[in-house]
Amino acid sequence: MKRLLITAVLIASAASALAQTSASETSGSDKVVAIVNGERITSARLDQLWNRLPEKMRANYLKSGGGKLGFLQNYLGKRLLVQNAVRNGFDKLPEVQAELEATKESALFDLYVRDVVGSQFVNETTMREFYDQHRDEFNVPERVNVRLIKISTTRRPVPEARKMISDLMLQLFAERDAAGGDAQKAIAAFAEAARKNSEDPSAQAGGSRGWVTRDQLDRRVGEAAFTMKLKTISGIIEGDDALYLMMVEGREQASVEPYETARNAIREYMMQSNVQKVLEVVNKTTADLRAASKVEIHPENVE
Repeated sequence: MKRLLITAVLIASAASALAQTSASETSGSDKVVAIVNGERITSARLDQLWNRLPEKMRANYLKSGGGKLGFLQNYLGKRLLVQNAVRNGFDKLPEVQAELEATKESALFDLYVRDVVGSQFVNETTMREFYDQHRDEFNVPERVNVRLIKISTTRRPVPEARKMISDLMLQLFAERDAAGGDAQKAIAAFAEAARKNSEDPSAQAGGSRGWVTRDQLDRRVGEAAFTMKLKTISGIIEGDDALYLMMVEGREQASVEPYETARNAIREYMMQSNVQKVLEVVNKTTADLRAASKVEIHPENVE
């Protein structure tokens, strides 16, 4: 349990520099995406956290975890735990302070190796060259921003599942008509219905899968997502093991991922590809520094 709380405080330390401007005063990357007990989390901060995720974890969020919005939901849970730990003074405990200091030292070492020691192999020039030479690898297929309501046909008889999804569809159609064509109200109603009824992992995010490609959706859902009108409610879609309702909030044509967003992944890949060379430079630099420094070792005090 203590290890879990230490991890929570580490998250607090890593996420302490959040924007403090009000939502009405922000725009663009400074737009507030959430407020947790008065602590404002901006779109820029969310993007920073999102981009630091391992590529595989981001892919899992995009496929079945509600996308970036699902990640935000999980992050808010961590922030609440962190706030509670700090509020109770847990971060002031000596053993926690020691753990934080050790983590700070480790992070500083890793960043210095990455950005300074390893810069002769991985720098802006080499990363840009890699991007230009492998442009085809950064092709982004056509994507849609979707919300789903899923009713499983493996947990219950198909007629029961069909009645459940039909009732939800009629309810959403009625709410759409009552809203008089207000797309935002229709989206809000769909999100609420997803939270209460959907059996998809994206339910807690109001059914939002975020931006996904065709192959990240059930085959029939994918076919409908790239043809239906935006911000409307689909009819019932029969998937392989479930029935779906869907709303497509946005659609993007195929494109090439810009260098700015691909940069972190390129750097991670190139550091791994040059790890042996980087280690050799680290060892040489360490040896040079030790030769030029005054270092004393007292083995008799090592227990």
